[in-house]
Amino acid sequence: MRVEAYRYALGLIPGLEFFENALLVYFAVYVSGGVDASPKEFVWMTTAYGIASVLAILKQQWFVERIGYRRYLTGSLLLYACGAVLAGTSEGVTQLVIARACQGFCAGSWMSSCRILAQVSVPAERRGKTVRTFALLLFTGSAAAPLIGGLLVSEYTWRTLFLCTAPPAVLLAGLAWFAIPDVGRLRDRASGGSYPFAPFMAFALAMGAFQVVLQEMRYTLWLQTPLLPLLTVVGVGALVWFGYHQWQHPAPFIRLQPLRRREFQVGLLLYAAYYYLANTQSYLMPRLLEQGFGFTVERTGQLLGYSALLTVILLLAYFRVAKFIANKKLLIVSGFLMTIATSMWLGAMPPDAGQSQLYGVLALKAVFGIFTVLPVANLTFRTFDHESFVHGYRLKNILRQLSGSFAVSTIVAFEQHREALHRTRLTEVANPYNPIFTQTLESLANALTHAGVAASQAQGAALAQIARMIERQASFLSFIDGFHFIAIVALCGAIFAAIQKQLN
Repeated sequence: MRVEAYRYALGLIPGLEFFENALLVYFAVYVSGGVDASPKEFVWMTTAYGIASVLAILKQQWFVERIGYRRYLTGSLLLYACGAVLAGTSEGVTQLVIARACQGFCAGSWMSSCRILAQVSVPAERRGKTVRTFALLLFTGSAAAPLIGGLLVSEYTWRTLFLCTAPPAVLLAGLAWFAIPDVGRLRDRASGGSYPFAPFMAFALAMGAFQVVLQEMRYTLWLQTPLLPLLTVVGVGALVWFGYHQWQHPAPFIRLQPLRRREFQVGLLLYAAYYYLANTQSYLMPRLLEQGFGFTVERTGQLLGYSALLTVILLLAYFRVAKFIANKKLLIVSGFLMTIATSMWLGAMPPDAGQSQLYGVLALKAVFGIFTVLPVANLTFRTFDHESFVHGYRLKNILRQLSGSFAVSTIVAFEQHREALHRTRLTEVANPYNPIFTQTLESLANALTHAGVAASQAQGAALAQIARMIERQASFLSFIDGFHFIAIVALCGAIFAAIQKQLN
């Protein structure tokens, strides 16, 4: 019983993080609206989580060597539940940013911790089944997010998106204490031994500096103020010093020597492309369905959830046939090409598209993760021993957190810029010197008068309707531009994967 509980615990714990992250990406507009956050402030919520997660991964080994994996995961789950309650009861942006940073520091290392445990503590004869369960529960957590989130938002408030994760975290803490063995702790470590604090803070400084630069470049030219070049230099310098220190240190946070392996370099870049595309798609899809096509939040959650559940079904099929597929490059390139097809398909849909017109594109979207990230995972770490795997997988998860944070930051900035551009162009047409606009305004005012609106108010009501129409059209066009942007990124990923000999 304990063996089976251990296998499921290793998948359920990171599955909770995937579930919660997907909730926040899918229903970002409700969270930002709930605390009255601007797009700039909302990006800080995701950034705080991402940076705290990266710092948690760096500090993971320090904690494990002192208290072991069982206590580390149990304690982090309980603290995460406290962070979820704090986030769900937040009254302002600052409080929510602090809560998200707390959650990130607790949950950021769950995936790397559990995957490392599956690799180093599970016997070889059971490891394959454990890793398959691990992957299945990660995808299941992501699939459940839109279904449950849509129901919570439609029936309750945005606060339940955070509060709903607290009870499972407490239950998983009990499961972790029962099932996870007391491994990883170095009982003979000298009490005064410690990892150096300076490189840890240098990495935090670099991440913070880069994020401020990325934030402000949407509003200010890079050379317009000396602050942005100065922060860039400070960030690059801190990151270079951190890398040099880790390369030379006998017991680093992250062993960087695996970066010399060509297949690992290629794998990390493909991982970054996958996580970037997955997060940008997850952010844009619900906004397109709700604001573009006019679906309710509950229906949007159902459509996206069914698409994600199809991914889980395809994952089960992949487990059965993967060993017969020798050419993994073909799968990876096909995954990127399917993302291009999905994005172009969505970009060609009219604003009045119905639910039946979405089934095909949502089914195509479901294939992306199976055809891309799983073959990449098989190829990236295939030559690693246990020690190299531990450090390499931590490095991969640092990249996952940074890619997700960067994806949300860039797509929010891109959408904001394109929406402003389209709104300006559409507003230019709405002027009294345009006969088509004048005729449309008069026709709409007459229709409102016949509908019972007072003649003195009809023209104002007609202008208000046109303004709302312009806002909706500008939003819809910005979503289309966003999917075209995703298609370009996916095309770059497909070309990069196609020219790699290591993928064979």
